[in-house]
Amino acid sequence: MSATHDKPAARVLARRAAKYAVTLAFVGGAVFLLHRYIERMAWHDVRAAIDRIPRWHVLASIASTLVSWGCLATYDVMAVETVVPGKVPMKLKIFSGITTHAITNALGFHAITGTAVRYRMLSRVGVSAADVARVVGLVGFAVGMGFATTICLALMLEPSIADGWGRWLGSAMIVLFVLLLRWLAGMHDELRVWKFSTPVPSARSAATQMALGVVEMTGATAAMYFLVPPEIAGSFLDFAPIYVGAIIAGIISNTPGGIGAFEALTLAAFPQEQRAQVLAALLAYRVIYGLGPALVSSVAVGLFEILWRRGKA
Repeated sequence: MSATHDKPAARVLARRAAKYAVTLAFVGGAVFLLHRYIERMAWHDVRAAIDRIPRWHVLASIASTLVSWGCLATYDVMAVETVVPGKVPMKLKIFSGITTHAITNALGFHAITGTAVRYRMLSRVGVSAADVARVVGLVGFAVGMGFATTICLALMLEPSIADGWGRWLGSAMIVLFVLLLRWLAGMHDELRVWKFSTPVPSARSAATQMALGVVEMTGATAAMYFLVPPEIAGSFLDFAPIYVGAIIAGIISNTPGGIGAFEALTLAAFPQEQRAQVLAALLAYRVIYGLGPALVSSVAVGLFEILWRRGKA
């Protein structure tokens, strides 16, 4: 009997070990590439490149960041309303969505940190841990759908790949989207996996999330695009695949905010003589899109805790 139980445990351990090995290999490769790229740069060139970023480009990057975070917060609003309709005030749904995404983007491990931050706020109005887990699942589904839709459009529109395999793959993804929407348009209002069940969005809600995903990714890409000198970045459609590829590398690396892998792949997409300007843009992007929102959200959550405790007292 114990041998029977040992086999599943051994398989789980092996899968975890393989996952960690892949992550370490990916992070190690990213660190190696970053070291190679950065050691060939002069930091005064990077500093000078930061100083040369036009102020209106910085403002445009901030505005694009707000668009991206607004779409992410909307995912939370829709997910909470699907799981516990009418139970959470709109202001709390928006606040929870914005702060959670900002904090988890900086810390990484979205399933853990996102669940903890959301539960800390939503439990105040009686949302259970199980329902918070359902909200996290629906938000993850929405983010994934939006990301997949953006990749589909990139495959269909990017000139360098649209004429070849990209158009075929993009067409296949469109077929899958249509099948998913048709399934959601049926009598499917709940998804059950083993003993866990969760409400699923309607076809209209899923289509809205797909459209929001394109807007969100456009905003996030623009937040970086505006910081790279135009003569280096090229057109937006040329730059977008680089950004999306770097985001995927960051997700695979499983590091907080994809740090390291995101930078390594972005720098690898440009020749050595342009990398000082690109690194300057990356540093500014990390402050505008990552560090700034995370710090503001952390302070906001702290104030929320204080005000809530005073109100309860």
